[in-house]
Amino acid sequence: MNYPQQRRTVLNKSLAEHEVDAFLVTAAVNVTYLTNFTGDSSFYCTAPKNGIIISDPRFEAQLKEECPGLEAHIRPHNKTTMEAAAEVLTKSGAKSCGVEANRMSLAELEQLRALAPKVTFVPIAGQVESQRVVKDQGEVEHIREAVRVAERGFRMFVNTLREADTEKDMVDALEAYVRRAGARGTAFPPIVAVGERGALPHAPPTAQQLGEGSKLLVDWGADLLYKSDITRTLRSPFGTSPSRRNKRERVGFDFEQLYALVKTAQEAALAAIRPGAKAKDVDAAARKVFASAKFQKHAGVNFADFFTHGLGHGIGLEIHEAPRIRANSDDVLEAGMVVTIEPGLYIPDWGGVRIEDDVLVTPDGAKLLTTLPREPSTVAYA
Repeated sequence: MNYPQQRRTVLNKSLAEHEVDAFLVTAAVNVTYLTNFTGDSSFYCTAPKNGIIISDPRFEAQLKEECPGLEAHIRPHNKTTMEAAAEVLTKSGAKSCGVEANRMSLAELEQLRALAPKVTFVPIAGQVESQRVVKDQGEVEHIREAVRVAERGFRMFVNTLREADTEKDMVDALEAYVRRAGARGTAFPPIVAVGERGALPHAPPTAQQLGEGSKLLVDWGADLLYKSDITRTLRSPFGTSPSRRNKRERVGFDFEQLYALVKTAQEAALAAIRPGAKAKDVDAAARKVFASAKFQKHAGVNFADFFTHGLGHGIGLEIHEAPRIRANSDDVLEAGMVVTIEPGLYIPDWGGVRIEDDVLVTPDGAKLLTTLPREPSTVAYA
C-alpha cells in the first residue's frame, strides 16, 4: 500500500475546497508525511496535474531511495529552497497557491511573494495536520513499533538501576537503552523523577539519587520517525525504609492507595473512549474519579486539585498532535486516532504518580498499544 501517495491525493483534492491552484508544504514533518522523505531543507508542492518535491543535491540519492516515482526538483547549490519553490510555482502556471499559515513565518511569505509576483499566495492553516489526525494502518504499525522499542529499552533500564544513580544518570542510561533497542533516539528528553520530585510533571534531571526516594516516575518514548510516549511510576527498589522517605509520605499519603486511584482514573477514561466521544468528556471521566475519591485519612481533600494537566494528546510524527484531550477541548474522537491517556496526581513535598499509555481509538472503543504492566513494582518489568 502506497500510503504517502494516498495522502498526497487527499491534499490534491483539497485544492478545490480552498480555491487555489497549488499548495506549497514547507514544514519538514508534513513533507515527511506526504512523501516518506526523512531529510530536511525540502518542500513539497502539489498542483492538479502533478506533485513535486523540491530539494538539493545532498538528498538526491536519498530521495530516490525513500520516494521512488516521485518527481524531484533539485536546486543548484547557489539557490535557496525558497527560490527553487518560486521557480517551480512560476513554471507550473499556478495563479494561486496555498501556504501553511501555521508553519510559515511572515518573512518567508513575503519572500515568496517577491520571488513569484505572478502567484497569489493564500495562507491556509492546518490542512496537512487535519489529515494527520486520523492514522492510516501504516502509521498505526509505525507507532506500535515505536511502543515496542520504548518498552524494550525500559526493561533494560530497570534491570540496571543502582541505589547511587542520580536522575541525570538515569536519563542518560534510558536514552542509551532506547537507542540500543532500535530507536533513532528518545521521542523527547526523558523525565526521571525521584521521590518528592515526582510532584513536578516535567521535572528536569538533578543529582538526586534513586536511594533518596521511595518512588520513581519515568516518562519516555522512542523515536522511529513516528513516536511513542509512556509513563510508569515505580516503587524504588532501594529507598523503601522509613528513614529514607520524605516527611510528607511518612505522615500520611500512601503510595499504593494513590497509585490505585490514578489507575482507576485511567480505566474510567479508557472506558469513555469511542468514536464520536468528545475529548473533554474523556478528560472529565478521569477527573470525576479524582474528585469523588474519599479516604479516611484525607477527609476534605479534593484529589482533582492535584491533577494539573490535560488527560492526553495525539501522537504520531510529532510527540504532541491533535486531538487534545483536556477540559477545554472541542475535539471529537474518531476511529484511527492514536492518543495518550495519562492521568496523574502531583502532591507538593510528597511526589507524583502518573500512568501513561498509548491508545488506538477503534470502532469499538479503545485498544492499548502499550503492553508494559500497569503496576508499581519494578519486578514486573524485568
